[in-house]
Amino acid sequence: MLRRSTLVALFSLVLAVSASAQNFRVMVTNDDGVGAAGISMLVDALAANPNLDITVIAPLTNQSGSGDNITTAPFDVTAATTAGGFPATAVDAFPADTVLLAVRELMSPPPDLVVSGINQGQNITREISELSGTVGAALTAGRLGIPAIAVSQGLVAIDYSATATYVANLVEDLRRKKGLRKKLESKSGRDQRIVLNVNFPTCTSGSIRGVELVPLGELSTIASYDLLMDVGGVQTYEAVASSGNAFAVDCTSLLEKPGSDLEAMNNGFASVTPLNPDLTVDSKLKRFRFVEKIDFQ
Repeated sequence: MLRRSTLVALFSLVLAVSASAQNFRVMVTNDDGVGAAGISMLVDALAANPNLDITVIAPLTNQSGSGDNITTAPFDVTAATTAGGFPATAVDAFPADTVLLAVRELMSPPPDLVVSGINQGQNITREISELSGTVGAALTAGRLGIPAIAVSQGLVAIDYSATATYVANLVEDLRRKKGLRKKLESKSGRDQRIVLNVNFPTCTSGSIRGVELVPLGELSTIASYDLLMDVGGVQTYEAVASSGNAFAVDCTSLLEKPGSDLEAMNNGFASVTPLNPDLTVDSKLKRFRFVEKIDFQ
């Protein structure tokens, strides 16, 4: 017959295991490398929440600009720590590889959420976001059916504390509220999840003016074309481009309600943009069944 002290110990163990099983499992990665300052501050903010189980699997070295590239050649995986000393796994490959390795091999069951960042340098506009390893890791998670958040902050003298606090609070809201997590699910039945692209400005004067939900902007657009020559039936045109500045930040601006992530960053707002993990039109797929009935012979 078991002693009372043994029963108490076993019961405590069961409670601990049960509590752990109910915790929200978050994988953290980035593209600046496991030793970067941004991921360290983000992990510390998340780890302060006792309801989260944090697993850090990040690139061994800086992989900025790698998009969602993957590695098919052999690569090394080693034990590491963040700059703040949190245990981590370093993957000598791309950010997308860290997510794939976590889901396919290292984490069972897969994480409830992937958070990629905090990246040094904003990842805004369609052109820049497509190149970002931070965003690429998050999109890879979304394609695997795992909701994800990509987090970046503007350059200059970076203090990541406000960004880390915001993301930690966002993750806690997602943990507590199933309705919010449901908003990150696909509408078409495809096994994918929406990705949130979060960008905070770094203010050299003034302060962050708030958080705005906005679409991706475009860094460069073609406004018109100039006809340069018309000789012998050959016309020569030159594009007249309108270009934005992804690195301009004015936290003393008076502009209200920015229309894009670029305009938000330029005027001192943090931005959040929901991204589709792939190019398929998510919720409209069934509306195009008619294409299957069109004759091709």
